[in-house]
Amino acid sequence: MKTRVHELAKKHSIKNKEFLEILKKDVGINITSHLSNLDEDQVKKIDDYFAKMNMLKVADAEPVKVHNKKDKKDEKPIRKIIDEDEEDDEDILESPHAQKSKKNKNLKNKKNNNISFEEGAVKNKNKKKKGRRTDFILKTVEATPDVVEEDGVKIIKFRGEIALGDFATKLGVSSGDIIKKLFLKGKMLTINSPLTLEMAEELAMEYDALVEEEEEVQLEFGEKFALEIEDKAADLVERPPVITIMGHVDHGKTSLLDAIRTTNVVSGEAGGITQKIGAYQIEKDGRKITFVDTPGHEAFTDMRARGAQVTDIAILVVAADDGVMPQTIEAISHAKVAKVPIIVAVNKIDKPEANPMKVKQELMEHGLVSVEWGGDVEFVEVSAKQRLNLDTLLDTILITAEILELKANPKKRAKGVVIESRLDPKIGPVADILVQEGTLKIGDVIVAGEVQGKVKALLNDKAERVNIAGLSQPVEVIGFNNVPNAGDTMYVIQNEQHAKRIVEEVRKERKIQETTKKTISLEALSAQLEHENLKELNLILRADSKGSVDALRDSLLKLSNEEVAVNIIQAASGAITESDIKLAETAGAIIIGYNVRPTTKAIKEAEASKVEIRTSSIIYHITEDIEKALSGMLEPEFKENYLGRIEIKKVFKVSKVGNIAGCIVVDGKVRNDSNIRILRNSIVVYEGKLSSLKRFKDDAKEVVVGQECGLGVENFNDIKEGDIVEAFEMVEVKRTLK
Repeated sequence: MKTRVHELAKKHSIKNKEFLEILKKDVGINITSHLSNLDEDQVKKIDDYFAKMNMLKVADAEPVKVHNKKDKKDEKPIRKIIDEDEEDDEDILESPHAQKSKKNKNLKNKKNNNISFEEGAVKNKNKKKKGRRTDFILKTVEATPDVVEEDGVKIIKFRGEIALGDFATKLGVSSGDIIKKLFLKGKMLTINSPLTLEMAEELAMEYDALVEEEEEVQLEFGEKFALEIEDKAADLVERPPVITIMGHVDHGKTSLLDAIRTTNVVSGEAGGITQKIGAYQIEKDGRKITFVDTPGHEAFTDMRARGAQVTDIAILVVAADDGVMPQTIEAISHAKVAKVPIIVAVNKIDKPEANPMKVKQELMEHGLVSVEWGGDVEFVEVSAKQRLNLDTLLDTILITAEILELKANPKKRAKGVVIESRLDPKIGPVADILVQEGTLKIGDVIVAGEVQGKVKALLNDKAERVNIAGLSQPVEVIGFNNVPNAGDTMYVIQNEQHAKRIVEEVRKERKIQETTKKTISLEALSAQLEHENLKELNLILRADSKGSVDALRDSLLKLSNEEVAVNIIQAASGAITESDIKLAETAGAIIIGYNVRPTTKAIKEAEASKVEIRTSSIIYHITEDIEKALSGMLEPEFKENYLGRIEIKKVFKVSKVGNIAGCIVVDGKVRNDSNIRILRNSIVVYEGKLSSLKRFKDDAKEVVVGQECGLGVENFNDIKEGDIVEAFEMVEVKRTLK
């Protein structure tokens, strides 16, 4: 009988990580995963080792001393010396000014032994002047020098692009010299012409210099405004793991979560597809686990990517009857990019056609090797429908989380990520937030990207009102002044003035970026002129949430090509309103509603204005409809279809009619309405239509191979004996976007 490593670790009351190190260093059993199986000999070897260690401990143990009052008094100075030594070590790392402050602080603390640290902090806080915002910091990346010298070699920093004149200045040569050098190489440039990295490198080599490309570093939101606070080791506590369920569409991800949560989510999803991110928390053996359910349809790639970024462990759900599918591979990629451990849940094992072994073999090709086969990925065979092995899956999650040693500080200001956001017509902006650090409370001032607010209400995953949200807890936050973007990081800020200043700075940056984007080069302008004949299908999008809007927009924009394009005039969450109808009428647009319906007034307005509204609760129905519409807008394409050939044997001159040819059909067939071309020595001399086609004296609709006929050619009289008349027709080919 085989035993798992974590079971033995529990038996000997040792943490999994330490247990694995002991096995490797002291026992001589090299095992990489706590989920690996051990045979009977290995178990016996480990038990013998620990039995021996316990005997040594007993032999070495000293008799317990009974301390009297005098002993206790003697101990106090020792503790004091240790404390002083530790303080001295800390002081070495600090500046003299900081040390002085610390000494003063220690003196104050000695005088006021009855005052706690928190009370002192409150008193200091109250001393601050009203309205003072000392905590607002805006960090920027320090620009490095444009030219540096290393070992006598000049190194020029290259950022994006550089003008020829500026490059010459940095090289320390005249612009004329560089223009001349480039002219001799066949390149006509002026002093203001931009140089590419390749051109700059080539020129620098001629002047014994080097060009080094410098990437533009952008500070993260929290780093830029000094919102990230370093945690002390003493403040860190164990937090619940955040689990993302990923996998291909219809492989049973939501059913699995549904089985774990013992509630029904699938019945409310259109077409059985999860179309929103949701986060839920469960409890197992007194320990909490947070699940993030990601949509399975390919249109939600970006939403799934966001899911992978907030997660600690990824559960890859693969149907035992289906095996590895395109989105399974995609889910593996997201998990690998996020650098999170993967647990494979082989679902639907209750089906007769289930083949878990096939799943293991297919995943092996993508780098996921089962622990049983010497890898480090745990495979758990489950059935969401029959609720089989769900406890095993949860145990595996908790053990993996223990190995990861997930910790966070619950005492600091809260930080979280916006999983989903929407505009509720009754409540206003609502955001689903997963708390990653600190504790979120009602009344906290919050900021996320360009949006700020104050927490008015918190709802947990069971839609119950709560006053606080702890580590790894998903909550619905009400209080933002606008709808934040899904994927934005939320921070709790000290005061509202600080939050406003952060939002102002973020808006300024966005405007600068938009202005930069509008700058157009001659090449881009030329490309724009080439596509002036581009046909556009104007659309207005409405969906139930911001995440769904983004997913739908991305899906529709992918349908555009060089000839036809989707032009999204407006995309927002919420019901279809009268203003949308008026905008659609002005712009000649179609309104697309995803999981939303128009208001009564909007329906009447649309009927009066003859504006088309298309609504659906399944995303691929919308994309199919738009694809058909765009295909209809494509310019028709014609293909030439060869019919046959006629050889001219004799030419007759007929008064008032012109030349008539006596011919024989040498190949295929020719109709009287066919397009023709006349070939003389295999060179085309004319292309047009037949004016007449006769069999003997009667008009003929069609002549076939071997038949003799007479024919006349429209607007061409120069027919000669030996000419070949080739007949063809132009057939329209149905075009599609793909």
